[in-house]
Amino acid sequence: MTQSDEQYEKYIRASTDTQEKSHQKHDLDDWIDENTDIDSDEVVEHVDLDKSGSTREREGYLELLNRIKKGEVDHVVVWEISRIGRRGSIIQEFFDACEDNGVTVHITNGKVDKIKPDGTNRFVADVVGMVYTEERRQIIRRTKSGLRRARREGKWLGQVPTGFVRSDEGYLHPNLSPDYDGGETGFLDVTEALEAIEDGESYRKASRELPNCSRQTLMNIHKDEERRRWYLEEEAGDERVDEALEEIDRGGASSSSPR
Repeated sequence: MTQSDEQYEKYIRASTDTQEKSHQKHDLDDWIDENTDIDSDEVVEHVDLDKSGSTREREGYLELLNRIKKGEVDHVVVWEISRIGRRGSIIQEFFDACEDNGVTVHITNGKVDKIKPDGTNRFVADVVGMVYTEERRQIIRRTKSGLRRARREGKWLGQVPTGFVRSDEGYLHPNLSPDYDGGETGFLDVTEALEAIEDGESYRKASRELPNCSRQTLMNIHKDEERRRWYLEEEAGDERVDEALEEIDRGGASSSSPR
């Protein structure tokens, strides 16, 4: 089989944006132009945009893996091993399939430039996979540690509740001076809407008079007994929310005031 008869395919996983995809594609196309007599535009390209390397559930990756297992690929060109995956199990799965089906993997930007089906450089690829796995574990540990520390300090994590704002330091405050043009909803606006509903007004009518808040959101707040108490009774089972609500008792402190 001549080089022109062999099937080359490209795999691109851009974890940030289309600019990164363009960068990888440029490198892969340059490699193909320099190392084969094939037009890079004719090479099958598998792309996954904004997909985590920690999951194998990627359309482009699974499509390529399936073609490898069906014996339809001779060579895969990839920017670096981390594009294939960031879990050792995913990298092992990929190279096992390549080895079983006689596929050579070409790395255009890595510690090794070629991993052959006879096992050449496979050990290096497996070690790299283990390093990526450990790096991912360390990131997860640091993230969880940071979240636990922030929660202990009373900071609000996740989506900010309707009628509240989060300060630059991460603390929750009732939004007592909402910027309606900026899409904000005030805490007291939510309170008035809930009071109207308690008096028999419909969700639809109450939400029409509530700035920047949908009927569904208002309904969800009203039907959640704990959340409803935040606005109607100014109490919660969460110290972070209770401390924020104390601003109202202190005479309407500015939502942007320092903690």
